[in-house]
Amino acid sequence: MSSHSHATADQLDTIRSIMKSTRIAMLTTVAASGSLHSHPMTVQEADFDGDCWFLASDTADAVQQLQAHPRVNVSYSGSSQWLSLAGTAEVVRDQAKKSELWGSFTDVWFEGGETDPSVVLIHVKGESAQYWQSPGKVATLVGVVAAKVTGDEPKTGSSESVTV
Repeated sequence: MSSHSHATADQLDTIRSIMKSTRIAMLTTVAASGSLHSHPMTVQEADFDGDCWFLASDTADAVQQLQAHPRVNVSYSGSSQWLSLAGTAEVVRDQAKKSELWGSFTDVWFEGGETDPSVVLIHVKGESAQYWQSPGKVATLVGVVAAKVTGDEPKTGSSESVTV
């Protein structure tokens, strides 16, 4: 049972903002050996409602691993904000959803086009999220320097953990 509170509308807006400001996310899966593997994935334009979507080849290591072990983590890193989303993933074959997410950038990765049956969707159902926001490089530097002088904890931004 999670001790995190359920995400408010403002917190979900923050999570969406971090996702939209990031071009590549890292999807971490569990290999058969139990080791963790991170895979770079292009962030799709779909609006976050607790779920996120990625396109992948059905032969990709990430696809094989999440079918055996569906618990995953997706991390997003921006210049002054970061997001870690934990959840459960599944492989989905849904042509309408694939067409909705397909874009010109996607064509670069998948030569067969959006109707290629070897391109599948990875659907991540988010369960919890932790995000960090920095007030910016200058403010963070000032906070760190001030902490060094005063011996107090540095004031470098905020962090929230919520269920989604």
